Amino acid sequence: VGRNMDEIVRCVQALQLSYERSIATPANWPNNHADIPMDGGRTNDFKGSVFLLPTVSEEEAEKHYPGYHTCDVPSKIPYLRLVKQDDL
Repeated sequence: VGRNMDEIVRCVQALQLSYERSIATPANWPNNHADIPMDGGRTNDFKGSVFLLPTVSEEEAEKHYPGYHTCDVPSKIPYLRLVKQDDL
């Protein structure tokens, strides 16, 4: 209670996407990732992007989300994978 309709619609859309597409919507979605490091520079190409769930295999990711981006993390484990909202 006490939420506005925009927030309710955003939450419902996030839940529907998560259920249908094996993705997770980050905080502040769809206004997230407006500026991320990529290839030695910075880009805003991934604004509004979502994360692939860790349960999505590399093969499934390539098949269903060919333009996804794996974020470089200190551990070098490729688990943070972004998908542009337009590619869903």
